[in-house]
Amino acid sequence: MLASEYNDFGGNLDQHSYEACLGNIEQADFFVLLIGSRVGGWFDESTKTSITQKEYQHAYDLHIQGKLRLVTFVRQEVWQLKEERRELERFLSTTAMEESERDIVARAPSRFASNAEFVSQFIAEVGRNVETGKAVKIGTAKPTGNWIHQFSNFRDIHDVLQPLAFTGMTSEDAAYRSALQGELLRVMSSLMSKRDDEVVDLGDLLEWALAKQRLTKDIRDQGYVDVDLTEWNLLSTIVLHCLGLQFETVVIDDALTSTVFLEYDANNGAYVQSAAYDALSNLWSTIRSFKSLATTENLSVIFATSPKSLDGRKSGTHRLKLEEVAAIHSLALRWINIIRLCKTLILHLQGQPFQAPTLMPFSPIVDFDAAIQAERVSVADLRAHLGI
Repeated sequence: MLASEYNDFGGNLDQHSYEACLGNIEQADFFVLLIGSRVGGWFDESTKTSITQKEYQHAYDLHIQGKLRLVTFVRQEVWQLKEERRELERFLSTTAMEESERDIVARAPSRFASNAEFVSQFIAEVGRNVETGKAVKIGTAKPTGNWIHQFSNFRDIHDVLQPLAFTGMTSEDAAYRSALQGELLRVMSSLMSKRDDEVVDLGDLLEWALAKQRLTKDIRDQGYVDVDLTEWNLLSTIVLHCLGLQFETVVIDDALTSTVFLEYDANNGAYVQSAAYDALSNLWSTIRSFKSLATTENLSVIFATSPKSLDGRKSGTHRLKLEEVAAIHSLALRWINIIRLCKTLILHLQGQPFQAPTLMPFSPIVDFDAAIQAERVSVADLRAHLGI
């Protein structure tokens, strides 16, 4: 721990103490900011920049570069003062007072803070309120390092820093990752089954059934499929599990605009998408594709080929339209991929190194993916085209 109150703080004696403090921040892994009621000394009084504010701004620049983590605490009564000031400003805006009069009232001193306006503005800066509003409006990544913890005693600070010391992440980061993992577990479990108290991976059964009913380019050209009813009924029985299935992906949706799977690229000076982020994005699009395929219209062929609809016939072959079978196969392919992507991300959030899963092809027609991919413009293709 580096604290200027201690003799081992270090620093170049040829430097001003302010500059020495900024230099020591660059040696730190974490920057712990405590905001109380006093401004303290001014680093630059002409611009109303306090020493603490300047240290924070330097630390935030380092955080953006991925060089340290920020942990911010605000004294509880100071936070309450900020909230009260905001409510006061809203009320004053509705009055018939002159603007100069409203400013005088809004900036009135408080027994909690000698310069309440500065403290409130500093808290807003640390919370990255302006940047967050812009990011939400235009749909870009939200700023990081803006968590603010309220504290009233040392125990409140200890409770936040303790998990950070052992896991390398704040309690909020840990809670967010836990929530994401929990939602991934729920999505995955809805596509699994249980037999004799053992979890059954329906994806494995689906893959086996699809291998028995391969849709080739020749079948595509002829426009119909002669399915083996025994194998078809197995596939149909599994696929029927998705009737009425609802995926809740609140955290998954939000995680795509968070930094949970972003990595800092020192060469470019920016955060980049990791392999785990790409997997999460793939999962998001696969779930939506699955939902679009799991319709009553697409599933109606299963009921039309049930033993009851075929006068009790359970074996032999039955001719179906290619598009009917292809829709069921496409649904099964996405089912398998959702399970595999969820499993990989769940284990990664548990602390295991990320390993990209082997995914099923997009097209139900065998060996047709290469032709599809050749015509599709990837994100990498578009970046190269735009020169970014």
